[in-house]
Amino acid sequence: MRLQHIVYWALALTSSVFATTSTDDDDDFQLRQLTDDNFKSNTAQGLWLVEHFSPKCGHCRAFAPTWTQLAKDKQHLERLTGFHMAQVNCLAQGDLCNSNGIKFYPQLILYSDGKPLPHYGGDRSYADLSKYIDEHSSNYAQDVMKVAQVDAEGTSGVYANPEGKIAEVDEIGLEALRSAGPVLTEFFAPWCGHCKKLRPIYEQLAEAMKGKLNIAAVDCEAHQAFCRRVGIQGYPTIRMFHHATSTEYTGARSLEKLKEFASKAIKVTTLHPIKVDDFEDVVKQNEAMFLYLQNFDTTVAEQNSVKAALEPLIGSVPAFTSSDPQLYKRLSISNPPPTSILFAFSSYSSRPVGSLPFPASQADVDRFVQLHRFPTLVELTAANHPEIMKGDAKAIVVLGALHKGSEGVKEQERLDEIARAWKKGGRRFDQPVWFVWVDGEKWSGWLKQSYGIRKRELPAVVVIDPPNNEYYDTTIEGSRMSFDGTSTFSVLEGFYQHFLKPKRVETTLEWGSRSAAETLISLGQTSVEHPFVAMITLIGTVALFVFLLQKCIGRDPKESTLPSRLD
Repeated sequence: MRLQHIVYWALALTSSVFATTSTDDDDDFQLRQLTDDNFKSNTAQGLWLVEHFSPKCGHCRAFAPTWTQLAKDKQHLERLTGFHMAQVNCLAQGDLCNSNGIKFYPQLILYSDGKPLPHYGGDRSYADLSKYIDEHSSNYAQDVMKVAQVDAEGTSGVYANPEGKIAEVDEIGLEALRSAGPVLTEFFAPWCGHCKKLRPIYEQLAEAMKGKLNIAAVDCEAHQAFCRRVGIQGYPTIRMFHHATSTEYTGARSLEKLKEFASKAIKVTTLHPIKVDDFEDVVKQNEAMFLYLQNFDTTVAEQNSVKAALEPLIGSVPAFTSSDPQLYKRLSISNPPPTSILFAFSSYSSRPVGSLPFPASQADVDRFVQLHRFPTLVELTAANHPEIMKGDAKAIVVLGALHKGSEGVKEQERLDEIARAWKKGGRRFDQPVWFVWVDGEKWSGWLKQSYGIRKRELPAVVVIDPPNNEYYDTTIEGSRMSFDGTSTFSVLEGFYQHFLKPKRVETTLEWGSRSAAETLISLGQTSVEHPFVAMITLIGTVALFVFLLQKCIGRDPKESTLPSRLD
């Protein structure tokens, strides 16, 4: 691949630089000299600004301090953009200068991958040359990235969905489609009313994605074992499959929204190139996003590691990449920078909530992406409840139950501050820690049943361990968890150290069983003390049951609707 070739020569050139120069001591700095023997091999790859000079030239001697200072100050661009500065002594290398058409001294020529561009004709001041170097090196780096990305993408997806129709598939058929690229899949049941309503829209989507993206459907009545194995719990369920990853679609089931979701997966790449001028707009358009800064020391292995971690988020969390040196400067990255950095941004802020410098293990990259895949603080809704509370990430969830209106907005701000403080300096868990909030008044019944949070106690916060169906509301000090950072950090620390005893999250079935038992006990006591009242109550209950049974007769017993509860 071209990208591998680029990385190879970039590393080789960088190694040669450090073999002949030192950035620790300016006195040891040496200007790179090119000769007839090494000129072509060095300038064949990368961007090279070469000064052709003569020791006898007065203008050359006057320009020497400016050139030397520029060479020192722009050394970091070798790593960032593949830009280099060098000299040719035309008194010693006369044939080389003659073959390059040098007619006066000093003459500055920019070589791009061995091809000379028109010689520099501007002012030889430090400011003008610095601006010239920054512009050309930035453009070169962006062009190289685009070429490498096209090479990496190849022609994948060209033959997807050739007829613009839904592919009715089983497990084997779905795997065949997945091997060819991304595939949007609906899991449905023939008797499901919501599925019947979605089908015309889904057919229009297949037509709209003709030649772009495979659209598939799996009949879960005919393939029950397969649907159970992939965790289908309701119909219709729509998922985007790509390689070994999948992303569930939880948005509105309109053609426009489905097309928007599907279009994000058409490109195989998970990283979209940007420049510094795009940065602010990109941040303002995305509540959560990742930015991967690369340079000419970035290896193919590092790129693959980042892409592998981001692929499960296709269609839900955007990811961008850049090698623009001005973006390094915009984000106050050290000079020279590390080989590459992965940033996480949240809440439309241009200040990152997290960063991961490379080299880093795949486990560290995966953990970083999972930690920041949601905004710093996200509302828990019926749509994202399965992913947050029952997803594969097995995250620890800090749940805040808040008031409505302006009071609730202030409480959101406080909880967001706590979340940011945790991301910045909290203990590193093996699994991600996500901060979420719910309308404590709207979901008061669910909160009371599951976590013992009463409406009068708002705002309240608990730490939930969804994989174990447990939660914590007591600090290490033994006090009830309160709505502040100190209390939240104490509970998280106690959870990590196994100091705290968890409480069991009561499921709907458990709650119903307990309530039924309490009701039966109460009725038993009443029947002993007041037999006539018990008789009337029993007759009324039976009558109500018969009435409800008659109302249900004639309806399809399999027809169901989505629950209004969060769980």
